[in-house]
Amino acid sequence: MSEEYKITKEAILKMAAKCPEAKEALKAGFPQAFERGKTFDLLKLKDSAFIFSPEEALAAGFTDNYFMKVRTGGTYKGIAFYLEENYLKWDFFHDSHNSPCLTVERK
Repeated sequence: MSEEYKITKEAILKMAAKCPEAKEALKAGFPQAFERGKTFDLLKLKDSAFIFSPEEALAAGFTDNYFMKVRTGGTYKGIAFYLEENYLKWDFFHDSHNSPCLTVERK
C-alpha cells in the first residue's frame, strides 16, 4: 500500500540546512523550493507603511513622514516605495562608482 506525504518548502529547506550532503538531491527533486522570489515584502520592514518616524522626517527637513513610504495598495502593494511628488523632485542616477543613487530636493 502506497502512502502519500505532503511536504512544505520550509520542511525541504530545513532538511537541506541540517544535511548539506542531501542539499543537491533535494534541489534536484524540489527545485522550486530553492528559487527565490523576484521581489521583497517591503511591508515587513516596519509596523506600518512609514519608513521614517515623524520626528526623523522633521529633523531631516521634510514637512512630514509621507515623503517616502512603502506602497500599501494596488499593483505595487508591498513591492515598491511611494515617493511624494507634490513638493519634492526625485532623481535617479549612477555615481562615480556606478552605484545607483536616489536624490531628493524641494521643487
